[in-house]
Amino acid sequence: MKAKIVDIPLRNLRERYPVRIVADAAVSTRGLHGGRLLPLVLLDTSDRPDVAELIRVHQYHGPGDVQTQWGQIGGHEGTVALFLTFIRPTELFMILEFDIVKQGPLVEQTLIGEGIYITKSEADDDRFIKNPDRVKVIVEVGDTGFRETWDKLFAEYLRKHFRAEGLSRSESRRAATSLIEELRKFATMKMRDVLP
Repeated sequence: MKAKIVDIPLRNLRERYPVRIVADAAVSTRGLHGGRLLPLVLLDTSDRPDVAELIRVHQYHGPGDVQTQWGQIGGHEGTVALFLTFIRPTELFMILEFDIVKQGPLVEQTLIGEGIYITKSEADDDRFIKNPDRVKVIVEVGDTGFRETWDKLFAEYLRKHFRAEGLSRSESRRAATSLIEELRKFATMKMRDVLP
């Protein structure tokens, strides 16, 4: 099972490479996205000053416009990518790439919450907790028809991972199913579910 291969015209060479994710977290805010828990990714913008500028400018403008598309980058086995085309407050294209096994929970959370926060990383060892007040941009990720493909990919890669860890075929299947069920329970939590 493969995701859709996306061919997007680029304005400059730096747009053809995914922006590196330094770290991630989960954020839930009352009144935003129904209090759903959304993933947050801290991005290495050292090679992408345009992304850093988008994040900076966003704090002074109202909501912007962005088009999103899930897919895969040719030759990048074991990953899926979220292609983001920002229209305003500034125009730019960027790719976020996720390892299916290691970062699958981020993809799952993005799909369930229908959004993801992006922010600029301040160092290679950065963590969101070091500066939770930093500027962050919420990107709404609507249903782009990716859910069915993702469900198959995620289960397949988790089964392969558990097999490589020494589990039998049936144990791997059960472990993958159980992990996905637990992730979905966690992903559907809302702020009102955890606070009085």
